[in-house]
Amino acid sequence: MLLDDRVVKATASGRTTYTMPGVGVGAIDMQVALFETARGVTIKVLRSYVAPRQPATVYYSIYGTKGFVENGRAGNPWHVTRGLLYIEGVGKTAREVDWYVPDPNAPEEARKYGTGEYYLARDFVNAIETDTTPPIDAVKAADMTIPGLIAHEAAMKGNVWLDVPHFE
Repeated sequence: MLLDDRVVKATASGRTTYTMPGVGVGAIDMQVALFETARGVTIKVLRSYVAPRQPATVYYSIYGTKGFVENGRAGNPWHVTRGLLYIEGVGKTAREVDWYVPDPNAPEEARKYGTGEYYLARDFVNAIETDTTPPIDAVKAADMTIPGLIAHEAAMKGNVWLDVPHFE
């Protein structure tokens, strides 16, 4: 959604399960994926849900040709951290910014599990009630989900590049 683009190719590396052997594909220690969009943009995602980390952290880093944004690496991901933001033409250097992983203005019930899921579900229910199209419809949801599945398949096949289908 940031790019008004979609992923067309994916690859990934990582299939070891030393941390939780014998559990299955959900216990891969670490997997890094590369994606290519229709416009030729490269996206990298590094993920692990089993690597031991204390305190738990969620780290985001987005770089583009006109700037970057990163959240802070220290502290609990459910609280504010200090991140960095640089936008070409707005100041000479990166500046520190407050970074919230969950939305601090979300209702209490949303902050228990993660605010992104709350807003996604809320928008879907609102679309049903008002007979409108939600901001993330079935096609956009597939375009956001399928690349990760294809990247995982690419890792299992030995880090090959695979085409990402688009459904409309």
